[in-house]
Amino acid sequence: MNRRRLGRRLAGFATLLALAAACGDSTSGDDASDLPPLDIVCTDGSPTLELRCPTELDLGCVAAEGVPAHYGVVAAACDGAPPTVACTPPDGSTFAPGDAFVSCTATATSGETESCTFPVHALPAGGFELLCADPVGASCAGAATPVDVPDPTVVERCGTLVGALASDAPAGGFAVGETVVTFLGSGAGGFAASCGTTVTVTDDAPPTLVCPPEATVVRAAADAEAAPPAATATDACAGELPAVPLPGTLPRGSWPVEYTATDPAGLTASCRTEVTVLDAFAVEGLRVARARLQADDTTSVTLVWEPSAGADATGYRVERAGDPAGPWTALETLGAAELLHTDPALPGTAAWYRVVTLAGALDGGASVPVRALAVTDAGYDLRGQRVPTISFDTTLYGVVRHPVDLGRGPYPLVLMLHGNHGNCRPSWGGDDQCSQTQDHECHWPTFTTTPNAEGLIYAAETLAAHGVVAVSVSGNAVNCRDDYIFERTELLLEHLRRWRTWVVTGGDPFGTTFVGRIDLARTGLVGHSRGGEAVSHGPARLAATPIPGVALGSVFAIAPTDYHEPWPTAAAYAVVAPGCDGDVPTSHPIAIYDRSLQPPGRPRSQVFFIGANHNYFNTEWRSDDNELERVCWERDQVGAEAQRGMLDPVLAAWFEGTLVPGGALEPFLRADGDTPRGIEALAGVDLDLRWSHAAEERLTIDDLSGAGAPAVNLLGEPNSQSGFSTSRACYENGCDASFDHPLDALLLSWDGGAGTATWGLGTLDATSRPTLSFRVVSRVSTLNDGLTEQEFAVRLVDADGTVVEFPVSTVRRVPHLYTAVQRYEVLQTVRVPLGPLAAWTPGFDAAGLARFELQTGLAGHTRGSLLVTDLELSSY
Repeated sequence: MNRRRLGRRLAGFATLLALAAACGDSTSGDDASDLPPLDIVCTDGSPTLELRCPTELDLGCVAAEGVPAHYGVVAAACDGAPPTVACTPPDGSTFAPGDAFVSCTATATSGETESCTFPVHALPAGGFELLCADPVGASCAGAATPVDVPDPTVVERCGTLVGALASDAPAGGFAVGETVVTFLGSGAGGFAASCGTTVTVTDDAPPTLVCPPEATVVRAAADAEAAPPAATATDACAGELPAVPLPGTLPRGSWPVEYTATDPAGLTASCRTEVTVLDAFAVEGLRVARARLQADDTTSVTLVWEPSAGADATGYRVERAGDPAGPWTALETLGAAELLHTDPALPGTAAWYRVVTLAGALDGGASVPVRALAVTDAGYDLRGQRVPTISFDTTLYGVVRHPVDLGRGPYPLVLMLHGNHGNCRPSWGGDDQCSQTQDHECHWPTFTTTPNAEGLIYAAETLAAHGVVAVSVSGNAVNCRDDYIFERTELLLEHLRRWRTWVVTGGDPFGTTFVGRIDLARTGLVGHSRGGEAVSHGPARLAATPIPGVALGSVFAIAPTDYHEPWPTAAAYAVVAPGCDGDVPTSHPIAIYDRSLQPPGRPRSQVFFIGANHNYFNTEWRSDDNELERVCWERDQVGAEAQRGMLDPVLAAWFEGTLVPGGALEPFLRADGDTPRGIEALAGVDLDLRWSHAAEERLTIDDLSGAGAPAVNLLGEPNSQSGFSTSRACYENGCDASFDHPLDALLLSWDGGAGTATWGLGTLDATSRPTLSFRVVSRVSTLNDGLTEQEFAVRLVDADGTVVEFPVSTVRRVPHLYTAVQRYEVLQTVRVPLGPLAAWTPGFDAAGLARFELQTGLAGHTRGSLLVTDLELSSY
């Protein structure tokens, strides 16, 4: 309540206007005589009504039981009759101490009404009033501003203040804005009075903002945007405020960035700086490419990776940790061209590694960590053992490499078997020689036993570092004998029977070491040469003679022979066909792969390894088999280190994709990507690996084997070939003497014109099989003279006639042959992902494919000849 209002109350009753009625009047209460007359003029005969009420009534000091009050309300009307006046509460009502309101209404005989309302104030006997100060203003001096708020005036009309005034003013100061400070005073008999003073703290100054200096930041991934450096502002009222950069994210390049800070009052400050964004993306493809058990029982680990796709990457920092979440220890910093690091001694039983891409002194992206396990050795040499189909007692000899920490298992088991090779090594040097033996060892004087099984230990150690129990077994006792392929298969199965015992119940020579530590339902086989054919027979032979709890999930054959036509369809199957094999004809591994394609159900991969010979996959096979039959000159071969540098990581990747639950084959293993640069770094040369792949779930559209080929495909839809000088279905050597595949193909040749080969698809729904693939090879033909790469167009047409067309080189390079003395036409797979085609081509509908076409005769390729087969849709 302000001073002016109190002054009116101290004057007693407010002055009431008097009434002088020219037509008629009425009063409420008996105090009308104190009012001046009402001067109402009725000039035009219209009904007029006027009501006069007091502004307020102050009853002064009132006892608790209250006092009656008369209002002195007056009214006048021009219609000749006094108006009636009714008040609520009625005139003469008793008012207790406190504040109340009275509402009165005057009603003329015409029905016209007027109303008024006024307050009635009664101060209790013994009471007083508090008169607060007028509003107080201040400028902020922080988050809480000190303000001196005057105490109110105590007006002791009916009583006195007892004790000190109380206040709810904040002790620490006032926030920006309005705050009402309430004062409370106490009197006798429980009387209390209060009033308030409004305190307003204003913010009149904008924040203070200083931009960060020109900065350089790094994008860690191609799909990421870099954020400018953070900046803060200070404000006299709000303290520290965030400064918002615009733009908030940046691509590669140099950009002006404006920062803005806004305080709670809406006042802003801004500044500008320059930010440079560098691209140093995290590397992909980090892998444990090689592991070696050292003489001091430590494990060395070689890591490789793909180069960063970031244009500003200047190098890499290799880091190691005992846990995938870190903390990380830096091991080495390398240049941008280096894609390999060897940790000479893995600490403990397991370690995680990652590679951080660098942009000068700045860190870019960090790779996904990979794990490496420390490796240890074991072995067994069981003499005089019986093996089914082997006519003599023999030796079960195995060289074992496994993770030191078996508690991280159970691990898959992989058995490895070498091929036919001399088993006696002369002490004076020279090549290994053949001696028929029954117990693994050479018994000739002055000769030692050729360690053929040890020749695959390098791959076993790498597998062990990946979490595999790998065993290289000796076939010395069945070497140097005619054939003995099936005996090798039985030898492997007998080793598996022993491993089942060691895993389930234990026993000599391992005791309980491996009990429960190996998952025999995830068993793999690796074989080289005749060992490669033996493992290729493994799935069928195990199905015929099951071993409880043992399941072959994956087989990897290296340059296998094909004397007995294995048909490995019951397991995931991969085969290496060396391009410079002077021992086993190229047709052998290729034929096994081709037979494995039907029926589908497991993944299949074949790699034609240009420049690889037969022997160098085994470290103990030291001679070049091309000395026996010249397939390649030495200058055209990649060499022993490169062959083993390829096999080490490829084996590990294959088994991780086929034996690890939830694993998936990497793109290069399924002909979807190039050979990883990191694997080439380990090999030390550029590798020419030509992959064929068939997914486990697939629909064969045409393999040219149907009775109506090439005019009708396996869907029963029509095919056509136009514009070719030659177009015909052919089989094996009926296609070409250099065509080493035992299957049908479509031979297409053109000379100076464009040809189109069309496969009708009806309205084939490819949504559940999103990849279309075919196998193709550029032929040994004078029409291809001068070519290094074959080029043709791939075309897909949907049911509505929407066309997608692109050169084959956009999805896969099709090289023309390779350097060798004897060259063969080996098919490779071209895989076309349908999802991107639909995304790139508006209206293209993979749910209704009408036809697939190959068009030849492109610029620079107006002459040529190729073979095509195995047109399929696959599940990935």
